[in-house]
Amino acid sequence: MPLEGAVNLMHALHEKVPMGIITNGLTALQQPRLECTGFRDYYSALVISEQVGVPKPDAAIFDYALEKIGNLDRSRVLMVGDTPESDILGGMNAGVKTCWLDHSTRPLPETIRPTWTVKTLGELKALLLA
Repeated sequence: MPLEGAVNLMHALHEKVPMGIITNGLTALQQPRLECTGFRDYYSALVISEQVGVPKPDAAIFDYALEKIGNLDRSRVLMVGDTPESDILGGMNAGVKTCWLDHSTRPLPETIRPTWTVKTLGELKALLLA
């Protein structure tokens, strides 16, 4: 089940920007999860750590994903995630801007500083389409 605001955000971004997913996990679990959302065709790349052999926050998995999407200018790439230690730190390690989706379930580690923080996908949409 997608997060509240996901359908609206995906429709707003679809065909405007290339999007990809980088996930730590097993292919057998991650691919069906994405299929259930109905968003599979919205993504240019689905990068699963099991297939690449390197998990987030290693910059190598981000390098691989960016290569699959088309070697975008990193100054124009945004990593959005809800796990500071893998998503945000990984984006920082890869030299891209980051946005932490803060579900208010735990504090942000002092050494991890996202470029932006949002609480909802609606806030993310406003940030991206401002």
